[in-house]
Amino acid sequence: MTAFANITGFSIGPFDRIFLHDVEVKLALDAPDGKAFERREGNGKFEVLSNEDIQRALAEDHLIVDRGFYDPRKRDLDKGAAHLQDMPPEEQDSIGFKLLWVTLLRRKRDEIGRIPHHRRKPLMRQIREEYYADHEEMRGLAHFKKFKFSYENSDEPHLKLASYEAVSEWSLKLERAGGDARVLRDRRGTGKKSTFTPEELHLQGHFVWRYLSSTEPTGAYLFRIMKAVERRLNRSRADDDQLKLGSRSTFYNRLDAIPDFSKTVARLGEAKAMAKYNIVIGKDRGHPMDMAEGDECRLDLVAMIKAANVWDQLSEEEQKAFKDASERFWFSAVTDHSSTVFLSFRAHTQAPSIATARATFEMTARDKTQTARNAGCKSEWKHCGGMRGIRLDAAAWYTSTAVLTTLTDAKTAKFHTPVKMPWLRGTMERIFGTIGSLTLQNFSGRTFSDVVKRGDHDPKKGVSVDPVMLEKVLLRAIVDIFHNTPNTGKLGGMTPNQAWLVGCKLRNPPAPPTGYLRRKIYGINLTRVIRREGIRFIGFYFQSEEIQRMRMDDTDREVHIRVDMQDVSEITVFDGELAYRVPCRLPQLKGLSYWEATALLQELRLIDTEYTNRTSEQVDAALEYIDAQAEIGRIKYSVASPIITEEHIKRVERRVLRGIRVVPESEYSHEVSTQDWAGTPFSDDAWGYTDELAGDDLDLGKEQTAAAAAAKYGESAQGKRKPKKAQAQATGANPEALGPAKPAETSGTVNSVRYFDEH
Repeated sequence: MTAFANITGFSIGPFDRIFLHDVEVKLALDAPDGKAFERREGNGKFEVLSNEDIQRALAEDHLIVDRGFYDPRKRDLDKGAAHLQDMPPEEQDSIGFKLLWVTLLRRKRDEIGRIPHHRRKPLMRQIREEYYADHEEMRGLAHFKKFKFSYENSDEPHLKLASYEAVSEWSLKLERAGGDARVLRDRRGTGKKSTFTPEELHLQGHFVWRYLSSTEPTGAYLFRIMKAVERRLNRSRADDDQLKLGSRSTFYNRLDAIPDFSKTVARLGEAKAMAKYNIVIGKDRGHPMDMAEGDECRLDLVAMIKAANVWDQLSEEEQKAFKDASERFWFSAVTDHSSTVFLSFRAHTQAPSIATARATFEMTARDKTQTARNAGCKSEWKHCGGMRGIRLDAAAWYTSTAVLTTLTDAKTAKFHTPVKMPWLRGTMERIFGTIGSLTLQNFSGRTFSDVVKRGDHDPKKGVSVDPVMLEKVLLRAIVDIFHNTPNTGKLGGMTPNQAWLVGCKLRNPPAPPTGYLRRKIYGINLTRVIRREGIRFIGFYFQSEEIQRMRMDDTDREVHIRVDMQDVSEITVFDGELAYRVPCRLPQLKGLSYWEATALLQELRLIDTEYTNRTSEQVDAALEYIDAQAEIGRIKYSVASPIITEEHIKRVERRVLRGIRVVPESEYSHEVSTQDWAGTPFSDDAWGYTDELAGDDLDLGKEQTAAAAAAKYGESAQGKRKPKKAQAQATGANPEALGPAKPAETSGTVNSVRYFDEH
């Protein structure tokens, strides 16, 4: 194996929890070219995997590494939530506040050394004022050229003042726990001794248990009787020995603490309880990564094409299409600081948000070779791993608690570049310039002409940039050209690919989160209610014993779930403390992505219909057909497809009226299932291709005014205003002229997934 073989060796520590083929194992031997594992119990044979085998197992979710799970400094934290995102949002905000203060105080200690006692109180105010000043300065520095957005409408920072003693205590706790942020969880009030005497607790318990009676007494009645007994007993007791059985809210809280299942059994009987809580089970059928840099900015295609010296080769309408796209497309990427390789990249029309940031972070944990192959790249895109740290700017979504908890759970330290230290700023903008001035020079003007699609079927639509063709050009520019172009500056003549492989030989990157761990960290958050059939998600039921026990304790309560768009055959359910893996009742859903699952719904004709019974043979036939559709596979691995959010999932669930059920084949089930009930196209709506372009709330900088844009593009500002004025007049005369085009009326079969290209 040479130093430049395209194999990444990952670092696995002695305190990591390791699952290999769903069996927990431990690291027995660590060698440069591979590792040996044995069962956690110490029995069984050793399993030896080379670095290539480990990389393949991580890519296929057969190997899951939970970093630092068995760290002895975390023993006292094992009983609670395993990750910050398993906790309620209020506790996540509290821990994020403490982490920020610990970071600021540690930085100040490193700067000035020991802090005398008399300076501590004013120092905390000074730290807060410096934090506000740094934030304002970063906002001013954020006005880049090339359509870099400003933060005029970003949330103002509000940092509540904390005492020096409290922050020092938090810092010490964090250090003793090995950096595990869960130690900062507020545990006040838990495990405290009751204020009631044993006699008072006994009397309270007597009336609480009377609630569990077939006569079904009300809580108000039992409380009145309890207070009457309290008054009667106190008449014969001394003043210093009076009973206090608590208030109405105390009594009701004790009633609420009884599991709902126990209440139902005692008050309504076992038969009704079993009928209500009967579990419905379906038929069983089966490293360099020390520092990354992330950024989101407008994709200035005009500047990039001009840098490639092909702008003059384009026609006027093609130039106009690229100008419009420069105001519409966004570029989200994460690069490795040591090798400058792209760990992830997305081009989208959605305004930057927490969802786009999470989707970009999630790509850093995946092998993206299939994405590169779909774009026609000759090189592989295997750069992935667990990030040890990431540098971000001060955008509102990057400074949010949601992003902080996501990166903390991924064992990634988040850094915001300090002001007045330009040598610490990211290199993302320089990389963008390199792509335009160096990389894209390999393409001709004809290539960019092909990126523009014309309204052949509807001339009113004019020309626009095709995201699919744009994706192919950018991916080939990044994967085939940029990653293999020698860098004579920072990399000393090596290509980014060579720098990555050499760096991995010196220190392996951490293993990326895969399988259920990736879903827990980067998945989409939703809320659902547990029913008898389980939890329903886009028409499929997910069932397990754990969630049914949650239902017995609290019926009809909403639970938080998390879904991985790359594999929807299993979800993660949270009960406030722990997380549970819940599989789908339909075994054919194993390994299917969100796009394949929604295509399955349409192919089975489950849209806009109450009849959702299908046979196993029909499901298998639909899966075979979907597997043969190259377009669905392309969308699954695409970096330019819309980022799926909760809104897209709601669209699907409005169209899927009932969950799918697998039944034996009959003449009735066959005849009814062949009818297409869909009234309007479904796939493009579910996948986000029909999203209206919503303007973001990010003001443009001074360099992006109309005059600056005119100087940049060589057009007069007056010439650009006339079409807008004319358009406004036309709109005033005919308000419906610019309305959304109505879909053409088609027959029932056209709405099948086989014809989704027509929509």
